[in-house]
Amino acid sequence: MEVDMNGDCQNELEFDRSVDQVKDVIQLAKLDESELYSYSQVISFSPQLYGDEVKLIHVNKSMADSLQEGDSVHLRGSEDENLVLCSKDKTYDFKEAETSNSMLILPELKLAKECEKHSGERTLAWRNVSGIFFKYFELQEIRPRLQKLRTALQTLTESNVRKCDLKAQSFEDLLDCIQASETELRQGLKDLETVCFRGGWFLPDLDYKIKIVSHLVKFFDDNSWKLDCVYKQETVDTLADLVDKEILSQVFDFYCSPMQGGTDDEFSVEKEKISRLFGNYLLTQTSTFAYNDFMDIWEKAVPEGIKVDISHLAGLALVEQSGSSLQAGSFIKSFPEENLPNSIQERLEVLFSARERWSVEEVTPYIQPLTTPKLNVNALLTKYARPVTVQGVKYFCAKHGK
Repeated sequence: MEVDMNGDCQNELEFDRSVDQVKDVIQLAKLDESELYSYSQVISFSPQLYGDEVKLIHVNKSMADSLQEGDSVHLRGSEDENLVLCSKDKTYDFKEAETSNSMLILPELKLAKECEKHSGERTLAWRNVSGIFFKYFELQEIRPRLQKLRTALQTLTESNVRKCDLKAQSFEDLLDCIQASETELRQGLKDLETVCFRGGWFLPDLDYKIKIVSHLVKFFDDNSWKLDCVYKQETVDTLADLVDKEILSQVFDFYCSPMQGGTDDEFSVEKEKISRLFGNYLLTQTSTFAYNDFMDIWEKAVPEGIKVDISHLAGLALVEQSGSSLQAGSFIKSFPEENLPNSIQERLEVLFSARERWSVEEVTPYIQPLTTPKLNVNALLTKYARPVTVQGVKYFCAKHGK
């Protein structure tokens, strides 16, 4: 391969090089021509090189393969956000890097696997360098940044459904403002228990959701259905006069899953989700509950056949114990993960202000949303907090605390 570093700027392809000259170079290099490809490419530089309008991105093999198959990637981020790059199912941090080597862009260059071994007379081809680069962008897989999703969605209440006072956000609208891939955004909408109504996405108000679920469980009870086997079609059709059918069907799917071994219309109630919903609703009614009083009220609030457990409120509630066990004098209050800062340092500061030390099990629901493919909960706690052991139990506390 021959490179002309002083190519004629008037003609980007006519760098004068003959087959004999190429053969002379092969001999000077003490190479055996019979062991080489019979195809030589002569390289020269275009007088019009790419500028800032072209950027290089280093991608992994999986992304390279998907791009070759016709998939696309998107840059997402507003003026006050760092850009991320999104494939169809992953999100990547997007940062500029620099190399001391020159990276040349040669669109028509043939690689060795595209050429044949020596099989006749040597032929020449002229190739043109279209750009020289020293900077490129590196990608690092990260969690989707879904924090803005909750505020981007309009709250869906019984009142604004009845009055048709709705400002719909389409899925495409959300893709424009949320830093997540299409697959991750759909999962984020599912995790938030959003509903698609009249072509737009909404976040049901907690009061409205409680009312709909109360209609559902009352209907199950009225029909003497076991919670392990309820029927969706009959439920939705019967309650359509009370709740819009499109909304009702989706809320049903939040709290009921297809029955294992059942028909397409047979579902089982997700008892822990129902328990969590009612517990969360009670927590929002007052600032602090006496723990024993709360557990009594919660147990009476849930439908018959559902048992409550404090573990159902992981990431929603903070229990302040008066001693080594949950006893008289303990309190519980609302402490939802969604209200905490998105920075790990700031989040831990809030957590350790609320409680001096946390076990890994207790703090995991509050740290899990900030983990990355390379840093799990334990890794983040080890990096930003200090471990202590109390009576054989491992806890984490503020790194620079007392």
